[in-house]
Amino acid sequence: MAMLTALAIAAPSVTAQAPLADSFVEAQELGRRDEKDPLTLEYHRSVLLPQFGARYRAHLRECQAALPQPDQTPFSFVAALDGEGKVLKLWSDRSPPVYACLRGRLLFERFQPPPRAPFYLYVHMRFAT
Repeated sequence: MAMLTALAIAAPSVTAQAPLADSFVEAQELGRRDEKDPLTLEYHRSVLLPQFGARYRAHLRECQAALPQPDQTPFSFVAALDGEGKVLKLWSDRSPPVYACLRGRLLFERFQPPPRAPFYLYVHMRFAT
């Protein structure tokens, strides 16, 4: 027992991060908060959304084109970003094939670091017909 206590005391301190959302609904609420919060509004509007659009517009087209039956129904997802801009976790309201394609790339993504972590990016996808 004394050994465990010594290890706990000797461990380097890590900046605590708020726990992540437990559900899509909670993550969606946090994403809506982050897109309107004065602390994160400019980052969301002027940095993250343009960066996401530039990286994923063509990728989404490629994902849809690769499907034998493209799914045009809307879906939503939320990505939690850490202090370095890495995607920590993803939630979605449903998992159509195009989301599975997108998700595979998002899990390894790094965006410009947000002003607060975790930062929740909420995206609702609708496809033009």
